[in-house]
Amino acid sequence: MTECCEFLEWDSAFFGFPVARLRTHLLNAELAERCIAWCLRHGIRCLYFLAACEDIETTDTAARFGFRLVDIRMTLEHDLRVARRSSPAIRPCREEDVGILRRIAAETHQDSRFYHDTHFPRERCDELYATWIERSFRGYADAVLVAERDGTPAGYVTCHLDPAAVGRIGLLGVAAEARGQGLGGELVEAALAYFCEHGMTRATVVTQGRNVAAQRLYQKHGFRTRSVEFWYHKWFDAPEGQSAL
Repeated sequence: MTECCEFLEWDSAFFGFPVARLRTHLLNAELAERCIAWCLRHGIRCLYFLAACEDIETTDTAARFGFRLVDIRMTLEHDLRVARRSSPAIRPCREEDVGILRRIAAETHQDSRFYHDTHFPRERCDELYATWIERSFRGYADAVLVAERDGTPAGYVTCHLDPAAVGRIGLLGVAAEARGQGLGGELVEAALAYFCEHGMTRATVVTQGRNVAAQRLYQKHGFRTRSVEFWYHKWFDAPEGQSAL
């Protein structure tokens, strides 16, 4: 029988405690009991669950078994049949940019589920995104594109070329002091141009339900909502004498 959960090595090493994820998007009482037993048996401290929000049994079961809703995951999609042109102000990331991009990333992604779960120390959340943008430059992403203002990096977008000719935007961030100048839109268009140049026919991006500004930005540039899912976290560090269930 396939295990109901999978251990997440990278997340566990980064946060310093065992982290796992449910393998399914649907949940019922019997499966919840099996997953919780698996977590207790393997010493898991945090269990992630990306749920199908339209399934009433799933959301009801998650609530009954102590899963906490931490994010609404919005996936948006763009049809790339029309060619795009990138702004000349956008260029590929260089080694000397990494330190500045790390600083921008550590200050930019506060709408994510990790910042909205107080079990995760804020400084580790900052470092998570700083590490994410550096790893993207070092090969995790197919490209990291940078926007400059006055010769200094002021924003970034990471691009992934997935199978089935789908381009995926990973991270997009703009420095606080450069916001309101249209950089976010330039970066989105640069990513779409990159995808077109590499033969992608569709583009996708994930953002948070609470991040209305990001949703409006992507919608302005032709994205439409494809799916909505719920992110839950379940923790196994209940106070002494209180059941983890």
